[in-house]
Amino acid sequence: MNIFLSSQIRDIFQVESVARWVNSLNEPDIGVELLAFTHDYSYWKLLCGVLEKLTCPVTFHGPYIGIEGTSVAGTDAWRFLMDSYKRVFLLAKDYGARHVVYHATQLGFPLDKLEKMRTVAEQNMSEILNMAEEAGVRVLIENLPRPYGGNPLYGNEAYADFFTRHPGVNSLIDLGHVNLNGTDISSFLQQHGERVKAYHFHNNDGVSDLHRDIHSGTFPYADFMPLYKQYTPQADIVLEYSTRVRFDDKLLRNHIEYVREHFA
Repeated sequence: MNIFLSSQIRDIFQVESVARWVNSLNEPDIGVELLAFTHDYSYWKLLCGVLEKLTCPVTFHGPYIGIEGTSVAGTDAWRFLMDSYKRVFLLAKDYGARHVVYHATQLGFPLDKLEKMRTVAEQNMSEILNMAEEAGVRVLIENLPRPYGGNPLYGNEAYADFFTRHPGVNSLIDLGHVNLNGTDISSFLQQHGERVKAYHFHNNDGVSDLHRDIHSGTFPYADFMPLYKQYTPQADIVLEYSTRVRFDDKLLRNHIEYVREHFA
């Protein structure tokens, strides 16, 4: 197990300060999850410069701004999706990223469109996973919160069914999203625990995706500890806190040590 701090905790253009602090800890099991956004050239250039200075473990969160996983093949949006992930995978390969997180969609859909859009999403995921395999990069498909408009592309049952139908695919479980969706995480881990390679840790009120710290919300991390140890004891843990969570370095270090003490 490695512990990561998401650079999401600060404004995206403060990625260097987050990465530099994590790197300064100089501990082989503590790393940084970097937002691998491709929609802004100045950010991409900054990200590449940051990576050149890091020696700590690294993971990437794949792009989700200006990107849509249900884009129809042959469209400009689809080409941007594929070109973006090709760039991300090449960068991940160069810097040995442990995984790249993938969002199957950013949208909600009418009920009568769900089956069609899942087909499109899975065709795109198949192509993206093939690109990742060629680059030697591991992709993890994240469970997403219920969208504000429309129906989720993959609700709880559909997300679990996806892994039943695609035995070669791996998962990242976001526990804040588990809390929002009312997911039976024990049941999911019983079925697919060997496929869960990482978690996003944060908390919320069960209503909004607030990305608060793990102690500030209604998801019971203490109750989850035995499930983690039983089903996914080697899975990486990423603290994915919002920019609204204002931590000084000492408090951040305390949270890292809490995770290390109770989950390692």
